Amino acid sequence: MKIWLKKYFIRILIVNFFSLFYLIQTPAYDYGFFSVQSIFYSVNVFLFYFFIFLEAKSSFFSIYGLDFNFYKLLINNFNNLNFEYVIYIAYENINIFYFLFFSIGSVFFFERINYNFELKKNITNPKRVFAFSIVIIIFILTNFNTSLTHMTLKTRYKHLTNTFNSDDMVGYGIKYISQYVDNSFFRNDNWFNTIKYSYLYFDSNPSGKRELAQFDTNLEFENFKNFGEIINKKKYNNIYVIINESYPNFRNKKLKNNLFEKIISGNDDLIIQNFKKKWNRVLTTQGSEMEFFCNKDVDFEKYITAELKNFIEENNCWINSMKNKKLIYIHSYKEYFFNRTRYKSFFDKTYFRKELEEFNFEICNQKYSGICDHTILNNIDKIINREENNFVIFLTVNNHVPVEPVYVSPYIDCKENFPLNLSEQFCKIYNNQMLFNESISKFLKRMDKNDLLVFLSDTPPMFASKRRIHFEDLIDVYFFSK
Repeated sequence: MKIWLKKYFIRILIVNFFSLFYLIQTPAYDYGFFSVQSIFYSVNVFLFYFFIFLEAKSSFFSIYGLDFNFYKLLINNFNNLNFEYVIYIAYENINIFYFLFFSIGSVFFFERINYNFELKKNITNPKRVFAFSIVIIIFILTNFNTSLTHMTLKTRYKHLTNTFNSDDMVGYGIKYISQYVDNSFFRNDNWFNTIKYSYLYFDSNPSGKRELAQFDTNLEFENFKNFGEIINKKKYNNIYVIINESYPNFRNKKLKNNLFEKIISGNDDLIIQNFKKKWNRVLTTQGSEMEFFCNKDVDFEKYITAELKNFIEENNCWINSMKNKKLIYIHSYKEYFFNRTRYKSFFDKTYFRKELEEFNFEICNQKYSGICDHTILNNIDKIINREENNFVIFLTVNNHVPVEPVYVSPYIDCKENFPLNLSEQFCKIYNNQMLFNESISKFLKRMDKNDLLVFLSDTPPMFASKRRIHFEDLIDVYFFSK
């Protein structure tokens, strides 16, 4: 019994020690430091080996915000795997291999000597001293790896001890770290969380940062691109387009449905069309705008540098057919952000933060402080004349993470709803969106019968990849008319 307890506690110590150094960047460590599951699988050496391998594999997937449902992409067609990228990510996540090497190697060594330590006898043995020194040196060097484990450890230590200094505060991530991570003692392993999320989100749309796959062949929808075709089917009076920055498209169906219900609440006469769209993982929101303007493959480098008018004409973009309308562009942030000043050449009128301040609209203070999106939508008639046959594009900013609350009272108790209870930022972005969706609902009530609202949920929130497992990796496109 005594030797068994010794083996048991050494295994627990090994897995928690090495996982702290090599897996601290994974989601498991956002919520604690000591593995609950290690208490159980450390009772047997073969169980230990199995779960160490499983933890390494799950850690790799969880860093990219993926669950085991991702395997469906590969099972469907193994050629989905981006083989060139695999080599790069293996190097980028070499700390996971270190975790495997040290954890399994240490236990294997202790099994060989049957956990018997004769420290006094062997301490002066030159071969043993040399071997031990080499292992210590390798261990130290491996903590300065491509995943910057040592930097994460340093940040977490400062968070634990509240010893951030003025230099640390330059990065806004320091300000929000307590909203993303807990310093609890116990945590669940990555494999446990991955299995849990795979089960909870089994029938939802996929998530995560998927550079591992070249294309998605198992998604049962046609990637939507035909904005111009649908918009031009009918002669609408006013056409409104909302590109919603970082829409919190949670995979939790209850949360997702509540967001949509907030939009359509009290609007019983709506005609609704819903489509799914893949988003450009390289271009993010600018990609959404470009793809909306053009609906074809165009040169992004030219798009971000050229005057919008010239770019649209040279590429014969479908939006050029809207010249018979008064073209209006509204963005609640600054015009120099991604050089959107160049939009002025195409639109008849542009309203950025500077112009919107003239209406005395409320400012929402946060990392990207702009005019409050809900205030703009609630007061849209102060900006445009609905008699003028308008084509309006409104790009929001209030949910660009990291966010601050723009609502007065929360719409939901986050502590009682998963995954909102995992992060304050999840909670805030959800309640912010509920407020804006409420404004959309009011806007739809005021919208005339011959008007159209096009709503793009835009790219998933730009959280770290490991946190995007809770969000759909797709854009919803809605067309609302009466």
